[in-house]
Amino acid sequence: MTTLKNIAITCLAVTALIGTTYASAQTDSGTADSSSLSPKKEIRAQNRQLAKTVRHALTHTKDLTSSGITVLARGGIVTLDGTVPTDEEIQVATNVASNVPGVHAVTNNLLMQEEGH
Repeated sequence: MTTLKNIAITCLAVTALIGTTYASAQTDSGTADSSSLSPKKEIRAQNRQLAKTVRHALTHTKDLTSSGITVLARGGIVTLDGTVPTDEEIQVATNVASNVPGVHAVTNNLLMQEEGH
């Protein structure tokens, strides 16, 4: 009877150990997924905020038609795409974007397109 009792206790202990290990693995993997997404979301939010700040600076610049300019920001690098009416505005847009805090570099893909064309 004692041997049977020992086997039963051993089986219960093993079952409890397996259940605890499984539950721990579930919790750890769930935590790892949510914490690994958090920095990505934070980076995306920073990029969106920087692009918004650059757009705001462009739209509030005198003598710059910014309605045809698209702004993309990634890690402090800002890309300007689209069209402006004059060659001078291409340089103005680059200068304005370069002076926004947080901008490390500007890639200017702007093209001149006269209004009405």
